[in-house]
Amino acid sequence: MLSRERNRLYLDGWALQPLIDHSLSEKFDCGEDDLNEFFRKDLVSHEKELLTKTFMLILEGAIGTKPVALISFCNDSIRLKDIKESINLPDGKKYPYLPAVKIARIGVRADLCGKGIGSHLLNMTKMLFLKENRTGCRIVTVDAYNKERVLKFYKKNYFDFVTQKDNKNKTRTMFYDLMRTIVPR
Repeated sequence: MLSRERNRLYLDGWALQPLIDHSLSEKFDCGEDDLNEFFRKDLVSHEKELLTKTFMLILEGAIGTKPVALISFCNDSIRLKDIKESINLPDGKKYPYLPAVKIARIGVRADLCGKGIGSHLLNMTKMLFLKENRTGCRIVTVDAYNKERVLKFYKKNYFDFVTQKDNKNKTRTMFYDLMRTIVPR
């Protein structure tokens, strides 16, 4: 069950909350050097410059424990013409860009990878932006590492490629339409 309390989002025994104590990210290890460098060294400056906001996933009721996963978000937009075949929009005013939130960085502790925690975190992200959508956000985007296991992970979680033109790049731009998620209202 999804519930919200004091800046925490709860779902199925897990809590997603803003990362306030940045010392918790200094020793975080998700097994990817680039992500570890961001969480350990760049996270604080990105937050001070209002570029990203980072949340940590912990077991419900856990206080002062190491995060199980970290996820950083930033604002984004996506050109409608790039994804218009993949989404349904109501008749009326069409915008050239759709508002989006970007998963700037996401990492699950290396010792816990492969246990479904990343998928659960993506589901919590979808619920967060459906329930707490304060500015209008239709799309979740991510620049996924162009590695088979990473792309497979996002595809399994219903993300689609924006284009095939980036298939030789270091990252692939992918998106998820929040209107695909069925939420009782």
